Amino acid sequence: MSRQISPVLIQLGLAAARRLLALIAALAVLVSLGVGSRAAEPACPPAGGDYPRLYSDWSLFDKAIAEVASYEPSNERLTGITSPHHLLASHLVALGFRAASGFRYKRIILLAPDHFFRSDKPFATTTHGFDTATGRVATDAAAVRQLLDGRDWIEESCLFDKEHGVRALLPFLHHYFPEASVIPVAISIKTRRADWERMAEALAPLVDGETLIVQSTDFSHYLPHHVARRFDQQTLNTIASGSLDAIAGLRQPDHADSAGALYIQTALQRRLFGAAPLVVANENMQQYSAGHIEETTSYLVILFGRFGPGFNNPAEGKERFYYLAGDTMFGRAMTRFLLDERHSESVENEILALTKSRPLVVNLEGVLLPNVPEALEHMTLGMPAELAVDWLKRLNVAGVGLANNHSMDLGDAGYAETLGALKQAGIPAFGQGEALELPRLDIVGLTDIGRNGTDALDLIDPPLLDRLVRPDALRPVVAFVHWGSEYVAAPGPRERMLTDEMRLRAVSAIVGAHPHVASGALNALGGGDTLELYSLGNFLFDQTAERSSGSLLEIRVFEQGTFFARLIPLPAFYDTPG
Repeated sequence: MSRQISPVLIQLGLAAARRLLALIAALAVLVSLGVGSRAAEPACPPAGGDYPRLYSDWSLFDKAIAEVASYEPSNERLTGITSPHHLLASHLVALGFRAASGFRYKRIILLAPDHFFRSDKPFATTTHGFDTATGRVATDAAAVRQLLDGRDWIEESCLFDKEHGVRALLPFLHHYFPEASVIPVAISIKTRRADWERMAEALAPLVDGETLIVQSTDFSHYLPHHVARRFDQQTLNTIASGSLDAIAGLRQPDHADSAGALYIQTALQRRLFGAAPLVVANENMQQYSAGHIEETTSYLVILFGRFGPGFNNPAEGKERFYYLAGDTMFGRAMTRFLLDERHSESVENEILALTKSRPLVVNLEGVLLPNVPEALEHMTLGMPAELAVDWLKRLNVAGVGLANNHSMDLGDAGYAETLGALKQAGIPAFGQGEALELPRLDIVGLTDIGRNGTDALDLIDPPLLDRLVRPDALRPVVAFVHWGSEYVAAPGPRERMLTDEMRLRAVSAIVGAHPHVASGALNALGGGDTLELYSLGNFLFDQTAERSSGSLLEIRVFEQGTFFARLIPLPAFYDTPG
């Protein structure tokens, strides 16, 4: 939450946005002023009047809007966005609104922190409209009165006169949605989970299919960048998990200036729309300055929606995308299936539509052979090297995981044959304890299960786990683990123990394979330090939906070294009708 020196802070933020070299000097001025001063008393407009504009300089908003003009809006209707309100990051404010601009909205609920502790009650709102640099924003006065009716924990307040958590977003709101009215809600830092639940319940009747819920939130505050980055990752993992319990445990201001706004947003999205979060940007003010900043602020842009197979997944262009897929095998019945053109084209198009042809990493189960013997036993997985390599290239596979129980089905000679075929094709492979080093991301292969048909289990030991440790915390590390029991989508005691050991080695994410069924949930462990997905299930495998399921894990790595992950459900491609 911004400290109680807002008039100075706002002006310095504007100046810094125009002239970044002045940022450090501006911060020095803020430090000299201290943190105890109180913002000028807000003033209410006359009855029926509007708040006068807080920002008169249109150029700041115009520049930010122009900067994201080439950004592709979402092709699926968004039900919510999360935006910064620090105008140093004005391009990110524009980014969120631009993402939602492919559709029209009649009403916008705007959730923001009460920065200056002006409200005497847990929540505040207003029936007055607002003048902005881009035009007038009307308040939905009837809906505000309905929100206030009979509730002694919400007050009508004049605090919106100076509240930049609301006022900094209104010019963008009007530019992208000039016909929309707004319901502003300021949230006291003193509120807790019970209060947030009450507000979510009170707002729910005001939300319909033409409502956009906008959450105005700046994230990690007052920390040097290397510490803020850790808190950002905890927040990102918490958001990815969708856990309201975890969101309720976030700390203000280390994680965010309004955990309440994030909680209410997430609760409404889940209960009213079944919507999922997608973080499309994560930046820190340190990234805007060449000089060291001792106390920084972080920013997230989050989209909320029901992102189906046709979702265009808009991207800012500064991030790196990777997709992790589970059990993959081009032998046995899959060979005939994929050689059938009726299936082949359909499967390829469906996968590339999901990944947008971005880099894909798969768990390859079996041995690549120039010729597969017909007498090969059913559970000895051999596959035609030519077919497998062709498909790996068609799907833009950037790495093949061989740390599993089938890569050694034909012993050392078969493993060497597989490595040779992949190397000749220019496709990187990584086995037990080995790392696939991608731009901004390391993936380490681990298997707890030995060669199929043997009793080789519990293979992951402390020396292997230690290979997850990295001295450079700037690069996220993913443990790609082959473990567990087939057709069981939940971990047992052994997997829970290994999860703890990996988490204690500061691994960024744990992603599992082998069970042939997808666990379907992301878990934030250790307060969000580590993200866990127990099983991806199947990717391309000759098993039907009756027996198996699968998902893709999308990992979006941001410039500052943090990442956001989301699950994408997969069909059983082997069931593709022909």
